[in-house]
Amino acid sequence: MNQTVMDWPDPLCAAAFCGLQKLQQASEVGANAALALQHADILGHLAEFDPVIAGTLPIAINTEQSDIDILCHAVDLSRFNDCVDSAFSSYPHYRRHQRAPTKHVGVASVVRFEVEIFATDCPSTAQYGFIHMLAEARILALLGPDFAKRVRALKRQNVKTEPAFAQLLRLSGDPYIGLAELANMSMDEMTAFVNRKGLFVGG
Repeated sequence: MNQTVMDWPDPLCAAAFCGLQKLQQASEVGANAALALQHADILGHLAEFDPVIAGTLPIAINTEQSDIDILCHAVDLSRFNDCVDSAFSSYPHYRRHQRAPTKHVGVASVVRFEVEIFATDCPSTAQYGFIHMLAEARILALLGPDFAKRVRALKRQNVKTEPAFAQLLRLSGDPYIGLAELANMSMDEMTAFVNRKGLFVGG
């Protein structure tokens, strides 16, 4: 997955989505979420696992049901589990479970309390959750707020984010694979792609 040798402007390159800045700038909800993360030092507790914030909040397509999603790289899931249990198990509603491999993702540890943390042995920025967000951010940058409203409208009908994008972009096949493939496109390639779909950049 080549996310770096591209002609995308810096704010739409993978490195721009590391840290809290995107979350802080996305919306008032995002800024409040960033403050909550800072107050609890959640990223600090997870530092050895290269945490990155993903999902809908950093790209401002969140709905009322959206969580703060954090991806982690854990070569040793037992070590990760011990760390999160020690740091976060006192939080109300804390729970952790191991998720079996799927066709898209290997075995993972999933933690939920005030946030959702997803850890696998795949580097954080190479995980589907990050790659999907990167592709989505680029699509939104090209197609603008009206397209974002259409995504949120589908999400409020209980359509998950990736299938919502796939539906609006008329992607065939597996929406998770199809959306990930878009992250490999240059800006010119993606512009041509959405124009071919009849969506028209800037329109």
